[in-house]
Amino acid sequence: MPKNFIRRTYDDWIRRHHHRFRFAPWIAVSRKHCFTLRFAGLAPQLTFQVCQRGSAEIYIHDEKGVYWDMIGDFDVMEERRAGGQYVCRWCEDGRAYPSRAALWEAHVFEPMLDWINALNAKQWVCLYGIPEVTCWGARLVSEQDLEQHDCVDPFPLLAEEDEERQKTT
Repeated sequence: MPKNFIRRTYDDWIRRHHHRFRFAPWIAVSRKHCFTLRFAGLAPQLTFQVCQRGSAEIYIHDEKGVYWDMIGDFDVMEERRAGGQYVCRWCEDGRAYPSRAALWEAHVFEPMLDWINALNAKQWVCLYGIPEVTCWGARLVSEQDLEQHDCVDPFPLLAEEDEERQKTT
């Protein structure tokens, strides 16, 4: 299947920047208009989905695959200006980029890299509520704050083997 512009842009960007990730990304799902990343060493319930229409969101699912919440987004609403530069219509700063690829790299992939690299072993995911029955969602909390958040299913953000590796280094 031919890759869309966003996927080709990501593939090019990741070839140049893969070494900068603390938690290596890999493509878990690839579809015509979207692809989904997971990250080595992070809980499998965390995914990052990028779609051609401009959505770029970090999702939390439970172990059964039930969607709980979006905990981060790097969406872009691209617009090409008369001079050939690209901007995100949602951004107030109006920063222009020389190409569509440069806009996606600066607005989606770089912020995602920074967000992923900032994650640490002290962060847990707190699932709260009951899906489709009450208000429910997910949030990142510190391990010592779990009891304050009424979590129904907390789990560490870092996979156990990665936590052990970090303790020994």
